[in-house]
Amino acid sequence: MTKKPIDLLYGLPFRFIGLVVLLLSLSGCQEFIHNSFDTFTGKIVDVEGKPVADLELILTQDLDFGVAQPPVAKSIIYSIKTTNRGEFRMVVPARTNISFNTEYFLLLSSPVQFELEESGMSVLYRYYSFSTADRAADGTINLGTLKIVRQ
Repeated sequence: MTKKPIDLLYGLPFRFIGLVVLLLSLSGCQEFIHNSFDTFTGKIVDVEGKPVADLELILTQDLDFGVAQPPVAKSIIYSIKTTNRGEFRMVVPARTNISFNTEYFLLLSSPVQFELEESGMSVLYRYYSFSTADRAADGTINLGTLKIVRQ
């Protein structure tokens, strides 16, 4: 007597079947867009509005917000220094709009902080967070001019 395909399926261990189903479902979800890149651009200035040259910036998606310590990048996607004009440009593979993690952090590695405005007040952070939601048609995400304060 020959077994039907469904009988063969029932003979497989449940964990193996679950793994096959999981792999098939994950293959349908893409995290990155094939042959597409996001370009993050911006400019860093000091409190007087002067460009800040050679400032090291770290791009990450995973910050460790430990107690009594500044945030630390758990993994580094990109590390770059600003140009003489305070400008930076980073190119990374583009994530789909349905990716689980489309938020990025721009982390300062030296003793400076970003001066950001929240609810009309000036607030200092060691990182700047943003998402790919503001992506232009050409894949560029312009972070604009970011002000830093030296400690």
